[in-house]
This record gives sequence, structure tokens and C-alpha cells, in this order.
Amino acid sequence: MKRLDCDGTEICYLGLGPEAGPLPALFYFSLSGEESLTLSPYNSPAALLEGAPLRVFSMTIPGHGEDFDKLHAIKYWADQMAEENYILEEFFEKITSSIDWLIENGYVDPDHIAVGGLSRGAFVATHVAALEKRIKIILGFAPLTKLSATEEFSSAERGVRVKVRAATLDLEHLAEKLTHIHNLRFYIGNRDERVSTDACYCFLRKLANTAHEIRARHMNVELNLTQAIGHKGHGTSPQTFEEGTLWVKDHLLGKR
Repeated sequence: MKRLDCDGTEICYLGLGPEAGPLPALFYFSLSGEESLTLSPYNSPAALLEGAPLRVFSMTIPGHGEDFDKLHAIKYWADQMAEENYILEEFFEKITSSIDWLIENGYVDPDHIAVGGLSRGAFVATHVAALEKRIKIILGFAPLTKLSATEEFSSAERGVRVKVRAATLDLEHLAEKLTHIHNLRFYIGNRDERVSTDACYCFLRKLANTAHEIRARHMNVELNLTQAIGHKGHGTSPQTFEEGTLWVKDHLLGKR
């Protein structure tokens, strides 16, 4: 794993060095930048892409890394919102700035960029895609789509102001900002009680309806329901990781 610095933002990546020139790129989010690329099974897409002629980048999601408990990351988000901090919005902007920097410095082919993530990482990836029009591919595993419905935000202790603030970040509000996407595929368990299978379906239905309304025939929006596994049905099997990673690899390398 290699590390780069863009205005104080650490970028971790796997793949060939700068001497190989611009390459197709997957920006993948799960935990910290390092863990997303090296900690099994969260790093499954990165591990499965080893040796492919592309680069996999990651950055640390707020609430992860040193001095943080990854199990309480979304609680940290809620606490920060209660203090009127905009850590998520600022993080999305940092990622788009890093993508610009990587393109300018010859690491990323601007015509072949995908984003992906696991759970809250898919939430991050989708927000980044809404901001960066050069991203044409989104891959999500067990994706968080409705932040306001998570137990950290829907619990009685959270005030109305915080819940309303979280709702503004629910992915359903991004439908019109994602019409530049060519291929989106989400995988989720058929009974995911952590991030809600129903919420995921509702978001993709809205995105598909938006594409239909504006006749965006270039948009392919897919939802793959899998057998629910893990705690609260919020898990991703090795087979699902492999299938989704092969899908994004083929699209990035122009094989489909």
C-alpha cells in the first residue's frame, strides 16, 4: 500500500506507481483508508483487484482510524451534527478535491473512474459521485441509503434538528444529481435491518424513475437482493464481493 498527501488529506492506494501514468481508478470506502485496503473482509474489492491494470484509492471516513471506534462511527456523525459541525459535507468535498489532484498529477484516467463502498462507505461513495460528474460507475455493498433512519439518528435522545439535518443527506435527495451515471449496482441482503432493504429499494426506484422521466437511457440502475447474513442481516458474502468487484472491473476496463 502506498500513501499520498493532498493538502493534508492522506490518500491510500494499491497499484502501480506514478511511472505507469494515468490508469482507471476505483475509489473505495469502508473504514479508515488503510483498513479499507488491507483489513479482511472489508478490503475484499481491493484484494480481488490485485494485479489488474488500475489503481484502488481510499481515504479515512470520519469516525474511523486512530482514536476512534469503528463500531460507533455513525454515533460520532450524529454527535458532530448536534454540535453543528459539517464533517460529512466537508469530507465529500475533500474527496472531490483529491480526485482533481490525482488527475492533475497523472494517477487517474479521468474517463475511467468508479466509486464504491461497503455500508456507510457506499453512502459516502454515492455522495461523491453526485459531486463529481466524471464518475460514471457506482458499486455498493449493503449500502446505507437513509441516514436519518439509522438507530443513531432515530433514537429518542436525538432532537428534531439533528434528525432533520440527517434527512437532508439521505440518498433519495441525490437522484437528479446522479443522472450522469452510466452504471450503478447495489447488493443488499433481503432482510437487512441495519440499513434497511426497503430504504435501499426506494432510493433506487426513485433514481430509476428520474432516469425514465428525463429519458436518460444511458443509465443502468441495478439492485441485487442476496440472502441476508450477519448481524441484523447486514453482511456481504465472499461470493457477492467477488461478483460485484468483477462487475466494476469489467466496466472500468471497458469490457462491457
